[in-house]
Amino acid sequence: MKRRDFMKAAGLAALAVPSVARAVTSALAPEGGDSAAGLLCASSGSRPNVILILCDDLGWGDLGCYGQKDREKLGKPHIDTPALDAMAAEGVRFTASYTTAPVCAPARASMVTGKHQGHCNLRSNMFDRPVDAHMTIGTVMKQAGYATWHLGKWGIGGGYESRGEPRRAMACDAGFDYSYGYPAHLHGHTYYHYESDWNSHARSPLVENVSADALKSGLYDALSAPAKGYEAFARDPDGTYYRRLVANSEGQFCYDTDLFTAKLKQLILNARRRTPDTPFFAYACYTTVHGTAAGNLDPAVRARRHMHVPPAAYPPLDDGDAVWGGGAAFRKDAAGRLPFKGTAETANTFVYPEYRGYPDWGQRRYATAVRHLDCAIADIRHFLKLHGLDRNTLLIFTSDNGPAGEALSREGIDWVEKGLDSNAHLRGMKRWSYEGGVREPTLAVWPGVTDAVAHTADIPMQFPAWMATLADLAGLPQPAHCDGVSLLPTLTGSGRQLPMRIYTEYADGGSGQNFGFEQIVRDGDYVLIRNRGARGTAELYDVVRDPSQKEDLAGDPAHADRLRRMTALLAACRIPPAQVPKACGAPGVYAQSPDGINALPVPSLTADTPLPPVEVRLYLDGADRWPWVPNFRTLLPQDCFEVRSADALPGALAGRTGGRPAFGLSLRGWIDVPQTVDVAFSAVGAGGCQLWIHEAHILEYEAGDCAAGRTAALKLAKGRHPFRLYLTTADGSAGLCSVTAGTRRLA
Repeated sequence: MKRRDFMKAAGLAALAVPSVARAVTSALAPEGGDSAAGLLCASSGSRPNVILILCDDLGWGDLGCYGQKDREKLGKPHIDTPALDAMAAEGVRFTASYTTAPVCAPARASMVTGKHQGHCNLRSNMFDRPVDAHMTIGTVMKQAGYATWHLGKWGIGGGYESRGEPRRAMACDAGFDYSYGYPAHLHGHTYYHYESDWNSHARSPLVENVSADALKSGLYDALSAPAKGYEAFARDPDGTYYRRLVANSEGQFCYDTDLFTAKLKQLILNARRRTPDTPFFAYACYTTVHGTAAGNLDPAVRARRHMHVPPAAYPPLDDGDAVWGGGAAFRKDAAGRLPFKGTAETANTFVYPEYRGYPDWGQRRYATAVRHLDCAIADIRHFLKLHGLDRNTLLIFTSDNGPAGEALSREGIDWVEKGLDSNAHLRGMKRWSYEGGVREPTLAVWPGVTDAVAHTADIPMQFPAWMATLADLAGLPQPAHCDGVSLLPTLTGSGRQLPMRIYTEYADGGSGQNFGFEQIVRDGDYVLIRNRGARGTAELYDVVRDPSQKEDLAGDPAHADRLRRMTALLAACRIPPAQVPKACGAPGVYAQSPDGINALPVPSLTADTPLPPVEVRLYLDGADRWPWVPNFRTLLPQDCFEVRSADALPGALAGRTGGRPAFGLSLRGWIDVPQTVDVAFSAVGAGGCQLWIHEAHILEYEAGDCAAGRTAALKLAKGRHPFRLYLTTADGSAGLCSVTAGTRRLA
């Protein structure tokens, strides 16, 4: 049975209890918590709609609520973002929100898969390689009973620039019912669609896709093209989705901020009419505020400046329009034109009047693009309120990486740091793993919920948190493979917020700084960054006291122990890319050579005492309804006990299940390695299995997915190493996986 066949919707609420871990396990990943938010959502019957907006290259300082208001007070050129500022005032503004990589493709891969770059199969900026599509933020929400939509830039599906890789991870392969946007990475390097052939990545074809199941349902027949307008496209290795190339008559000269906003509103209207009781999840990937590339442009706008601007001001909102609420409407006139469609003369020409006096053309256009996006946010929120959906919709806004200077003005990098302070007071930009390249403006608003909590959240969090949060929101147990934690306690003000490990890596592909292989890890208030891989020297910063990263604490003897521990985490939070397909069955490995980092062993932890017992937690309730191996840190165990070894586990389980055959286990313990060596970790059996060594996720599969077994290896230094192992089964102890580390049996 394949993973996608195993997954079924479940209504299990997420619970948690304080940790009962022994003191000796404090070096393992955080365990335990107290979050009742998942129970709150599930027990109330509320599964709110979700709109997750991901922008492109928008800097931490590009919004009024993150720094532009300070520029305005000083009389400097600035950007006005009243709608996003209102969203911050009414919702939650995250001040320590991180991407997983300082560039586009790996950041988006992590958002979709729920894995940080130490575990994801797509790393570095390798365009159009396919992500591991078996369990994504789309499949999680689909299994929770949501309609799932993708809009805008995708670029992580295979095909196009991926050197022969088939298109096997497009949005409709990855859990989305519907997709409307740019399938290839370079398709998104323009704001104006220009019809091309299916296989072109040199221009910007706009493509509409519908999954096979969704098309057969007829739910999308009322959109921009009837079912007969699609052609079948078989994905590898099985299945089919349906697609159509959007004609110039529909999309040409439409600024894509308006186009994608109008399409989102159309999808909501269609869902309200056809399936009013089904919640929706929309993943909207705007191209704002990425620079444009000359080779991708419509010839009609190619001669104009890079950094595209709209053909006109954003359409005004209108309370008298009971259907669309004014704004961007996917409503064609008698000639088949959309109301916001420009012409060959007007496309890429409009600058908002308040910015026309700015001294540099890049400033004028950049400010206009961000302001226009802010108008789209106002339109979305107005539309939701008009239709009575605002109080049942969580709206999330963030960006994929830090700001860029490319293709914006003659000043290049200096433009970012001197033009509009897009990175505010933070150091660095896109492709840098300093705070300016990886800390993102992130807002979340849920009227009636977030207005009752503090409007600023300082918790360090990262993209994978959204998969965990949305699973919790939908009343499902969070998937164990996800590197995030649920943010519902922060969003609702109810329960204890679990901490989250922040980890990024990236093989420098063009920063101009010769950074080589970049890594950061955050622990509490401190960030450790190491450039140039194994040859590099670590830098340590207190980013709460020193967010601009001006004072390197690595040479301070008072921080010597912290430096040692955090440097060890650079190896302990990841597995070598070549091991990813072995560990989780991903379709391939896509990463650039990281300066010898993969040859470094994972450091051990010092301990002179005998190995402590293995801690075991037993889970009974709802185990037969788990659609994947759950994150047991968020569920309530029915029993906790200790065993000396795996051989003692069957006997210890006897009599503890009360005759109930379905259960799961969480085991935490240690292994000793007599010398530095590659250790093979293996699991075989019909049950589900998730195994971590330190914080490296070394084995992963769901029940029935890999009954023939799986083996992956990790180089471990001589000494003691902690492990965490999750096992699930639907038919009692006979269905548990057998798991080994070298010659030692773990379960």
